[in-house]
Amino acid sequence: SSNLLARRSLSFGAISQRQPKVSFAPSFPALRSTSTDEEKATTATAEDDLDVICARGVCVLPDDEFDEDTNEILPPSQPGLNFGYVWPRGLLLICSVLYGTNFPLGKLMNDALPPSAATSVRMLLATIALSPFLFKLKPQLRGTAALCGTFTALGYVSQSIALVDTPAATVSFLGALVVLVCPALAVLVDKQRMGFADAPQTWIAAITCLLGVGVLELGGDGGLGDVGWGDVWSILQAIGFGTSFFITERMMAKEPDQALPITAMQCGMSAIVAGVWAGLDGTGFMDGALAFGSPHGAWLLDESVKSSFTLPGLFFDNAFRNVALAAAFTGFITTAGNRVGETLALGKLSSSEASVLLATEPLWAAVFANVLIGEQLSLWDGVGGALIVAACVATSIDPVWLREKLQLKYEE
Repeated sequence: SSNLLARRSLSFGAISQRQPKVSFAPSFPALRSTSTDEEKATTATAEDDLDVICARGVCVLPDDEFDEDTNEILPPSQPGLNFGYVWPRGLLLICSVLYGTNFPLGKLMNDALPPSAATSVRMLLATIALSPFLFKLKPQLRGTAALCGTFTALGYVSQSIALVDTPAATVSFLGALVVLVCPALAVLVDKQRMGFADAPQTWIAAITCLLGVGVLELGGDGGLGDVGWGDVWSILQAIGFGTSFFITERMMAKEPDQALPITAMQCGMSAIVAGVWAGLDGTGFMDGALAFGSPHGAWLLDESVKSSFTLPGLFFDNAFRNVALAAAFTGFITTAGNRVGETLALGKLSSSEASVLLATEPLWAAVFANVLIGEQLSLWDGVGGALIVAACVATSIDPVWLREKLQLKYEE
């Protein structure tokens, strides 16, 4: 894996000197999703285009294989049951599966720990795992990466709060609202054209996603009465992660060799924000309002639980063994390890193919929520969730193909 990362870094270094200054339009979950033909024409040339592959806030250079004798690029692996074709797709699907475990495991941790403590432990462990990459972050990216990390922290903190009283599957499905956040930012920040003819896949995804949210939230017997603060925090989670993806893809599209250093900064900022939250919550700040419904108040002042709720004591208390394993798994594997896995696999796939594989995350979250913590999906939850996942998949549809099928007139 280190050879693959090194090769990408060298590839970027070899071509960066001849690249013109170009603008890369971010999108969701891949850059390609919301790009119009006009934008593609203005940001690429036949020989000088910096070709990057982006999905879920990660951008990398294509991991082309070279013939050492001729120094020519070898053709990509053909579809079929061969190792070269299967391993990157299998790895990215495993990453999506692992992402799905975050929600039920987060809820399991919140049941035993204050949500602030659970989030702080998880992000601290992820930061420790990625810390070697943190020192490789280019100085000119530090400010933007830190800003991006604050939005990443908003996503993780909001997710943890939502899991206090909201089903894990629901939190995951609502988190997929990033399909609305990213194109909205593209319009507001980049002034990107977003008419139906410009990006039909974006509109189809947005409408499908809103329908899914409506069914998910209003389909039960309680209607609007079933909507609670957990749903609001779940949506705020999508805003945090969506903004983070938007900023990250802008940075990584220009500096694809910085994928892991930027991720390390995001985790570091999330650990800092979560640590501040834990410190305030643990000392009873604002009369326990920062506990967000957790029964543990001012836990840093309670000597009977203080050690067990913090590191390293959590790993030495037999009563919290399962919680400690969940914290280690979400910190080291599903937060830090997954980013390394994504970076390795993305170079072998197209952005659209990667987006489809990663769009399955909410489905895995629902499966693991049932297996690990016994959550049951209602019919309305299933229909609403399926529509949201379909919206995520719709972002990968080629807009040119859609215009032809829908007979849309497009003026460049």
